[in-house]
Amino acid sequence: MIGYIFTGAVIIASLIIQAHDSFDVLKVAGAKPDLLFIAVIFFGYNFGSFYGEVTGFIAGLLHDAVSNAPLGLLTFPKVVIGYVVGMFGRSVFRANLATIFLLVLAASIVKGIITIFLCYIFDSVSVTARAAVIVPESLYNAIIAPFLFMLYEKIFEREIEREGM
Repeated sequence: MIGYIFTGAVIIASLIIQAHDSFDVLKVAGAKPDLLFIAVIFFGYNFGSFYGEVTGFIAGLLHDAVSNAPLGLLTFPKVVIGYVVGMFGRSVFRANLATIFLLVLAASIVKGIITIFLCYIFDSVSVTARAAVIVPESLYNAIIAPFLFMLYEKIFEREIEREGM
């Protein structure tokens, strides 16, 4: 029960930080890190596919609610990546900095490709404008992810031990 409360707190805190105007100061090459997405990857990686996809769904809906995006544009990629990362999770990868970096880099690129496809379907955002942000955002996510993973592992230490990871 406490784990769910902490999960909700991490998602809400990430959403508030990410949605606040002062977070735009951290933009590099027109991209800023997606803190919600990194949290979804962490939860899927450590707690499995179901937890990853549910967290991705909730985080995505909240992200859609505070953005100007059509409903589902930011939700669907988070759900898919949360599920896929949870499927492989720690059964395939062991936690170290390089693994987390590569996992988040690959997941961010796939998220960008899914988002471009959805932008094309929704006809909401210029596909070329979104495509130009994929690589900088993916690198940005991958660089800060190991630090956030360490922070989240400290917060969820008991739950990770209980899961047997």
